[in-house]
Amino acid sequence: MTTPAWWEELIGVSAVLAEADRAEIRGWRGPAAQDGDDVPPLTVRLGTLGRVFAERSAGFTPDQTRELFRLLEEIQAAAGERYANAVATGFFEALLNAWDKGFDLRSVWPALGAHSRAYCRAWNGFTGVPTPDRTR
Repeated sequence: MTTPAWWEELIGVSAVLAEADRAEIRGWRGPAAQDGDDVPPLTVRLGTLGRVFAERSAGFTPDQTRELFRLLEEIQAAAGERYANAVATGFFEALLNAWDKGFDLRSVWPALGAHSRAYCRAWNGFTGVPTPDRTR
């Protein structure tokens, strides 16, 4: 799968995200892989970023958090349905599924844009997890 043009800007928000992506690619390719564009599906890569962000969000600066969610919102709003769906089902589902490991959506809610908030509400409704009051 080809990596979208906006990918470098997204992982450039944080060295933590960039390293998580590199590790995902190494794991996908395996030890005998050659260089090339053999990368995991975009949804998988975004899921890795969502999981890592949920696990390590306390280590992100407020500016990094705002920039990450600004870019994700921009992708959902303007990059086309394929990429919007990848962000929603990759990043945001991984992020929201981390609630049982201690991730609190309220900690990032102010940084989320309208598309991101709508998806979070819809996913929580689908999974039966109540959206915290402060995020409604």
